Amino acid sequence: MLTPSDQELRRQLEEPLNCECREYPPVSDRVLVTLLDTPYYPPYMPDTLHYHNYLEIGLCLSGSMQVSLRDSLYSASHGALIVAPKGVRHNQIYINDQMIYWRYLVINDEYLLRILPARYQKDIQQLFDSIATTGLFLDGSSLGGVDSLFQLIFDLHRMDSSEASAEMEMCVILLLQLIARSAGSAPLSPISQSLDAHQRQPIEPALSYIYEHYKEDIAIRELARSCSLSESYFRKQFLRIMGVSPLEYINRYRIHRSMNLLRTSNDAIQNIAARAGFSSIAAFNRNFKQVTGVSPSEWRRNHLNK
Repeated sequence: MLTPSDQELRRQLEEPLNCECREYPPVSDRVLVTLLDTPYYPPYMPDTLHYHNYLEIGLCLSGSMQVSLRDSLYSASHGALIVAPKGVRHNQIYINDQMIYWRYLVINDEYLLRILPARYQKDIQQLFDSIATTGLFLDGSSLGGVDSLFQLIFDLHRMDSSEASAEMEMCVILLLQLIARSAGSAPLSPISQSLDAHQRQPIEPALSYIYEHYKEDIAIRELARSCSLSESYFRKQFLRIMGVSPLEYINRYRIHRSMNLLRTSNDAIQNIAARAGFSSIAAFNRNFKQVTGVSPSEWRRNHLNK
């Protein structure tokens, strides 16, 4: 008897809607199927919604984009990490013309679980079970050491020796332990729950306008006009498609942008609030806490501590 989780995974594998399978070559006797060092240069071709036949872990090294994972949409930049198990659909949505750089580890999770020492078995098995049908997105604020582990794995891969292969497996186990620990904390909220490009089409001009002008005052009537819709009908369509109102989407998008500034600059919080498009520090603090559960200063302090 299949569990509900197994049934959903089978459905995703057998009935991926508007989705392509990108299969990696089959392997049966090693943990790492392959490693990918992948810069993306503009102009970009649209990234088709797709899934894989193995578990894929991706780390963003530079650039900013949106990442769709199962039924959620996230704002991603340097340090973001995604875990896409076998059969979970995902893709990147490009929002500007800067170079984007990702590294990927493709893992034979079934083989890994067979060879795992018992002391690591429970945490990693629980991680795989909990994300089997949804995948996992982490924004990097709680992932100290992951970029160094990725670098070490790629350096060992270049050595191409049996000793290096064993050390790579241990690095993968440690990486998954760190991910499992981070996944246990409060996850970052997605900025929307609707990913299908066809479903988003009626409001796509408004989304593009927000991506390009989030630092400015944005009038809802202008967004509606960009979609050739009345303001009242636009609000209804936006809420139906994105799961949140236009104003909430704008605020959450600005918060995601501000988190990157808090991570990567020493600017005063008031300056970051202005750079992210908030008209006052009070509005920024209020919206930031609604999204993350903590104040901007506490979020930055927690990140710096880690």
